[in-house]
Amino acid sequence: MDLPQEIERMAARRAAEGGYRDVADYVAQLVAADIRDASDSALEGTLLEGLDGDGEEWNLEAMRAECHASLKAARGA
Repeated sequence: MDLPQEIERMAARRAAEGGYRDVADYVAQLVAADIRDASDSALEGTLLEGLDGDGEEWNLEAMRAECHASLKAARGA
């Protein structure tokens, strides 16, 4: 992984402070956290969209399917 020296030093320090094996493990955890955040944001957006709906009855199965689709898309699966 090619990072600027300053970033590499900071990442190495953070990895050591956090008990990670190395910088790559630390970066992998950052990416995993970013994916979780994206999934949370997608779910929140879907829920807020439902709350701002047009007053129609909620279809639980349709909502569940939409949430699953949003999470799947956020995970890139």
